[in-house]
Amino acid sequence: MEVFDPKTQTWEFVMCPLAERYCSSSVDKSAVIEGRIFHMFRNESSVVYSPKEDRWELRSGICMTILDLGWSWLSYCVIDNVLYYCDITSGLRWFDFKRGCWVNLKGLKRLPRFAGYGCVKISDCGGKMGVCWIKYFRASGYKESRIWCAVIALERRNGDEDEEEIWGTVELIDPVLTVPNSCRIECVLAATV
Repeated sequence: MEVFDPKTQTWEFVMCPLAERYCSSSVDKSAVIEGRIFHMFRNESSVVYSPKEDRWELRSGICMTILDLGWSWLSYCVIDNVLYYCDITSGLRWFDFKRGCWVNLKGLKRLPRFAGYGCVKISDCGGKMGVCWIKYFRASGYKESRIWCAVIALERRNGDEDEEEIWGTVELIDPVLTVPNSCRIECVLAATV
């Protein structure tokens, strides 16, 4: 991995001392959470680099491999230092680093179940979650699809036994575009104008 030093205005190669022993040959997914860089590999290993301390740590046992499956219907993003993912079978989930597991996002009463939809993509939309998905358009004889978008406000709460919960409230949900069935969503980015 290369890092940029803003003081010297130079790039420097940073070697991971754990890579050879614990990691596969390439990083499949990565995310920045609380200033740390998480590298996730197909072999169920993850390493975390803390640039401020110039320190690497192994995160074995954390099941991040769900992000490494390469499925087009799976999407992930980081919002306010929380790692979220969505797929058509599990819906929207977040990773609880204290418990070391994925937890379902609660609430979401107006959001449909995504099972059967071709793909779902999520992104950070100014601290809220932007969700886009494709739904087949029956009136076209299933020759066309509609792209739907939702904006979800996120709220952290304390649940049972002081375990943190994250609740989502759907603020907006609308179809935004009709496209031929051959189209799909590759990536979702939120832009502010």
